Amino acid sequence: MSALWAPTTENAQVPEYGTPPARTSTRLRAVPTPRARLARFPFLVILVGVFGLGMVGLLLLNTTLQNQAFESRALTRQAAELAYAQGEMESRIDQLAAPQELARRASQLGMRANPEPAFLVAPSGKLVGDGKPVAGSEMPSLIVKTPQQLAAERAAAEARKEARAAAAKAKAEEAQRKAAEKAAEVKKQAEAKRQAEAKKQAEREKSDSDRKRGGQQTTTTSGDQEGRG
Repeated sequence: MSALWAPTTENAQVPEYGTPPARTSTRLRAVPTPRARLARFPFLVILVGVFGLGMVGLLLLNTTLQNQAFESRALTRQAAELAYAQGEMESRIDQLAAPQELARRASQLGMRANPEPAFLVAPSGKLVGDGKPVAGSEMPSLIVKTPQQLAAERAAAEARKEARAAAAKAKAEEAQRKAAEKAAEVKKQAEAKRQAEAKKQAEREKSDSDRKRGGQQTTTTSGDQEGRG
Protein backbone atom coordinates (compact mmCIF):
# COMPACT_ATOMS: atom_id res chain seq x y z
CA MET A 1 0.00 0.00 0.00
CA SER A 2 1.09 3.56 -0.69
CA ALA A 3 -0.18 6.79 0.70
CA LEU A 4 -0.64 10.10 -1.06
CA TRP A 5 -1.48 13.50 0.21
CA ALA A 6 -5.04 14.38 -0.48
CA PRO A 7 -7.00 17.52 0.36
CA THR A 8 -9.39 17.25 3.24
CA THR A 9 -12.07 19.30 1.62
CA GLU A 10 -13.56 18.90 -1.86
CA ASN A 11 -13.39 22.64 -2.64
CA ALA A 12 -9.72 23.03 -1.90
CA GLN A 13 -7.87 24.91 -4.57
CA VAL A 14 -4.54 23.93 -6.00
CA PRO A 15 -1.95 26.65 -5.48
CA GLU A 16 -0.37 28.20 -8.50
CA TYR A 17 3.07 27.19 -9.67
CA GLY A 18 5.80 28.79 -7.59
CA THR A 19 3.53 29.58 -4.74
CA PRO A 20 4.17 27.53 -1.63
CA PRO A 21 1.21 25.55 -0.59
CA ALA A 22 -0.70 26.78 2.36
CA ARG A 23 -0.63 24.71 5.40
CA THR A 24 -3.83 22.86 5.76
CA SER A 25 -4.87 20.00 7.76
CA THR A 26 -4.47 16.73 5.77
CA ARG A 27 -5.12 13.10 6.38
CA LEU A 28 -3.85 9.90 4.83
CA ARG A 29 -6.08 7.53 2.78
CA ALA A 30 -5.54 4.06 1.18
CA VAL A 31 -4.72 3.81 -2.53
CA PRO A 32 -5.71 0.60 -4.43
CA THR A 33 -2.97 -1.72 -5.64
CA PRO A 34 -2.14 -1.07 -9.32
CA ARG A 35 -2.97 -3.82 -11.78
CA ALA A 36 -0.15 -6.15 -12.83
CA ARG A 37 1.00 -5.58 -16.41
CA LEU A 38 2.35 -8.27 -18.70
CA ALA A 39 5.93 -8.08 -19.77
CA ARG A 40 6.69 -7.28 -23.38
CA PHE A 41 8.51 -10.56 -24.24
CA PRO A 42 5.71 -12.94 -23.25
CA PHE A 43 3.26 -10.69 -25.07
CA LEU A 44 5.39 -10.85 -28.24
CA VAL A 45 5.65 -14.62 -27.90
CA ILE A 46 1.91 -14.96 -27.60
CA LEU A 47 1.39 -12.59 -30.53
CA VAL A 48 3.83 -14.54 -32.72
CA GLY A 49 2.16 -17.81 -31.68
CA VAL A 50 -1.28 -16.51 -32.55
CA PHE A 51 0.02 -15.20 -35.88
CA GLY A 52 1.72 -18.54 -36.63
CA LEU A 53 -1.42 -20.48 -35.79
CA GLY A 54 -3.40 -18.18 -38.05
CA MET A 55 -0.94 -18.71 -40.92
CA VAL A 56 -0.97 -22.48 -40.42
CA GLY A 57 -4.76 -22.49 -40.35
CA LEU A 58 -4.86 -20.35 -43.49
CA LEU A 59 -2.41 -22.69 -45.22
CA LEU A 60 -4.44 -25.74 -44.22
CA LEU A 61 -7.61 -24.03 -45.41
CA ASN A 62 -5.99 -23.14 -48.74
CA THR A 63 -4.66 -26.69 -49.18
CA THR A 64 -8.07 -28.14 -48.39
CA LEU A 65 -9.76 -25.81 -50.86
CA GLN A 66 -7.24 -26.74 -53.57
CA ASN A 67 -7.74 -30.46 -52.94
CA GLN A 68 -11.48 -30.00 -53.09
CA ALA A 69 -11.09 -28.02 -56.33
CA PHE A 70 -8.98 -30.82 -57.88
CA GLU A 71 -11.49 -33.41 -56.71
CA SER A 72 -14.33 -31.32 -58.10
CA ARG A 73 -12.61 -31.03 -61.49
CA ALA A 74 -11.91 -34.78 -61.52
CA LEU A 75 -15.52 -35.54 -60.66
CA THR A 76 -16.72 -33.10 -63.32
CA ARG A 77 -14.51 -34.76 -65.93
CA GLN A 78 -15.68 -38.20 -64.83
CA ALA A 79 -19.30 -37.06 -65.02
CA ALA A 80 -18.71 -35.74 -68.56
CA GLU A 81 -17.11 -39.03 -69.62
CA LEU A 82 -19.99 -40.98 -68.11
CA ALA A 83 -22.46 -38.71 -69.89
CA TYR A 84 -20.67 -39.37 -73.21
CA ALA A 85 -20.66 -43.11 -72.50
CA GLN A 86 -24.36 -43.00 -71.63
CA GLY A 87 -25.12 -41.13 -74.84
CA GLU A 88 -23.11 -43.64 -76.87
CA MET A 89 -24.88 -46.56 -75.20
CA GLU A 90 -28.28 -44.98 -75.80
CA SER A 91 -27.38 -44.46 -79.44
CA ARG A 92 -26.23 -48.08 -79.67
CA ILE A 93 -29.48 -49.25 -78.07
CA ASP A 94 -31.48 -47.17 -80.57
CA GLN A 95 -29.51 -48.71 -83.43
CA LEU A 96 -30.04 -52.24 -82.13
CA ALA A 97 -33.75 -51.58 -81.60
CA ALA A 98 -34.23 -50.28 -85.16
CA PRO A 99 -36.47 -52.43 -87.42
CA GLN A 100 -33.75 -52.98 -90.02
CA GLU A 101 -31.35 -54.18 -87.33
CA LEU A 102 -33.96 -56.56 -85.94
CA ALA A 103 -34.60 -57.86 -89.46
CA ARG A 104 -30.86 -58.31 -90.03
CA ARG A 105 -30.40 -60.23 -86.78
CA ALA A 106 -33.45 -62.36 -87.53
CA SER A 107 -32.02 -63.18 -90.97
CA GLN A 108 -28.69 -63.96 -89.35
CA LEU A 109 -30.42 -66.44 -87.02
CA GLY A 110 -32.07 -68.12 -90.01
CA MET A 111 -35.54 -66.66 -89.50
CA ARG A 112 -37.53 -65.91 -92.65
CA ALA A 113 -40.73 -63.97 -93.24
CA ASN A 114 -43.88 -66.05 -93.57
CA PRO A 115 -46.53 -64.71 -95.98
CA GLU A 116 -49.17 -66.85 -94.27
CA PRO A 117 -48.48 -66.51 -90.55
CA ALA A 118 -50.53 -67.79 -87.62
CA PHE A 119 -51.17 -65.77 -84.47
CA LEU A 120 -51.39 -67.03 -80.93
CA VAL A 121 -53.86 -65.14 -78.73
CA ALA A 122 -52.75 -64.77 -75.13
CA PRO A 123 -53.73 -65.76 -72.52
CA SER A 124 -56.44 -67.95 -74.03
CA GLY A 125 -53.94 -69.75 -76.26
CA LYS A 126 -56.26 -69.61 -79.27
CA LEU A 127 -54.56 -70.03 -82.64
CA VAL A 128 -55.72 -67.63 -85.34
CA GLY A 129 -54.81 -68.44 -88.94
CA ASP A 130 -53.42 -71.44 -90.70
CA GLY A 131 -49.65 -71.27 -90.36
CA LYS A 132 -47.56 -73.03 -92.95
CA PRO A 133 -43.83 -73.70 -92.97
CA VAL A 134 -41.76 -71.69 -95.41
CA ALA A 135 -38.69 -72.58 -97.41
CA GLY A 136 -37.17 -69.12 -96.98
CA SER A 137 -37.43 -67.90 -100.56
CA GLU A 138 -41.09 -66.83 -100.55
CA MET A 139 -40.31 -63.18 -99.76
CA PRO A 140 -36.70 -62.49 -100.81
CA SER A 141 -37.17 -58.73 -100.51
CA LEU A 142 -37.52 -59.06 -96.73
CA ILE A 143 -34.33 -61.06 -96.30
CA VAL A 144 -31.64 -58.80 -94.87
CA LYS A 145 -28.24 -60.33 -95.36
CA THR A 146 -25.44 -59.74 -92.93
CA PRO A 147 -22.05 -58.43 -94.02
CA GLN A 148 -20.60 -61.89 -93.38
CA GLN A 149 -23.21 -63.46 -95.65
CA LEU A 150 -22.58 -60.84 -98.33
CA ALA A 151 -18.84 -61.44 -98.07
CA ALA A 152 -19.39 -65.22 -98.28
CA GLU A 153 -21.61 -64.77 -101.34
CA ARG A 154 -19.03 -62.53 -103.00
CA ALA A 155 -16.31 -65.06 -102.22
CA ALA A 156 -18.48 -67.88 -103.63
CA ALA A 157 -19.20 -65.84 -106.76
CA GLU A 158 -15.47 -65.12 -107.19
CA ALA A 159 -14.72 -68.83 -106.69
CA ARG A 160 -17.34 -69.81 -109.30
CA LYS A 161 -15.96 -67.20 -111.68
CA GLU A 162 -12.44 -68.46 -111.18
CA ALA A 163 -13.63 -72.07 -111.63
CA ARG A 164 -15.38 -71.17 -114.89
CA ALA A 165 -12.30 -69.30 -116.07
CA ALA A 166 -10.08 -72.26 -115.13
CA ALA A 167 -12.46 -74.66 -116.91
CA ALA A 168 -12.51 -72.46 -120.02
CA LYS A 169 -8.73 -72.20 -119.93
CA ALA A 170 -8.39 -75.96 -119.54
CA LYS A 171 -10.84 -76.50 -122.40
CA ALA A 172 -8.94 -74.06 -124.58
CA GLU A 173 -5.65 -75.78 -123.72
CA GLU A 174 -7.21 -79.15 -124.48
CA ALA A 175 -8.49 -77.84 -127.82
CA GLN A 176 -5.06 -76.42 -128.59
CA ARG A 177 -3.44 -79.72 -127.66
CA LYS A 178 -5.86 -81.67 -129.87
CA ALA A 179 -5.33 -79.20 -132.69
CA ALA A 180 -1.57 -79.54 -132.30
CA GLU A 181 -1.86 -83.35 -132.24
CA LYS A 182 -4.09 -83.25 -135.32
CA ALA A 183 -1.70 -80.92 -137.13
CA ALA A 184 1.20 -83.18 -136.19
CA GLU A 185 -0.76 -86.20 -137.44
CA VAL A 186 -1.61 -84.45 -140.71
CA LYS A 187 2.01 -83.38 -141.08
CA LYS A 188 3.14 -86.93 -140.37
CA GLN A 189 0.70 -88.32 -142.90
CA ALA A 190 1.82 -85.75 -145.46
CA GLU A 191 5.44 -86.63 -144.78
CA ALA A 192 4.70 -90.33 -145.10
CA LYS A 193 2.79 -89.69 -148.32
CA ARG A 194 5.64 -87.62 -149.68
CA GLN A 195 8.13 -90.28 -148.76
CA ALA A 196 5.94 -92.93 -150.39
CA GLU A 197 5.66 -90.84 -153.55
CA ALA A 198 9.39 -90.23 -153.52
CA LYS A 199 9.98 -93.95 -153.12
CA LYS A 200 7.60 -94.73 -155.96
CA GLN A 201 9.29 -92.11 -158.10
CA ALA A 202 12.69 -93.62 -157.32
CA GLU A 203 11.42 -97.10 -158.13
CA ARG A 204 9.90 -95.80 -161.35
CA GLU A 205 13.13 -94.08 -162.30
CA LYS A 206 15.08 -97.22 -161.45
CA SER A 207 12.72 -99.30 -163.50
CA ASP A 208 13.06 -96.95 -166.47
CA SER A 209 16.82 -96.99 -166.11
CA ASP A 210 16.83 -100.80 -166.04
CA ARG A 211 14.67 -100.91 -169.15
CA LYS A 212 16.95 -98.49 -170.96
CA ARG A 213 20.00 -100.46 -169.91
CA GLY A 214 18.36 -103.71 -171.13
CA GLY A 215 17.50 -102.14 -174.46
CA GLN A 216 21.06 -100.93 -174.95
CA GLN A 217 22.43 -104.40 -174.18
CA THR A 218 19.99 -105.98 -176.68
CA THR A 219 21.05 -103.53 -179.38
CA THR A 220 24.71 -104.21 -178.72
CA THR A 221 24.17 -108.01 -178.91
CA SER A 222 22.32 -107.72 -182.18
CA GLY A 223 25.14 -105.62 -183.66
CA ASP A 224 27.72 -108.16 -182.59
CA GLN A 225 25.81 -111.00 -184.15
CA GLU A 226 25.45 -109.10 -187.39
CA GLY A 227 29.20 -108.40 -187.45
CA ARG A 228 30.02 -112.00 -186.95
CA GLY A 229 27.68 -113.05 -189.73
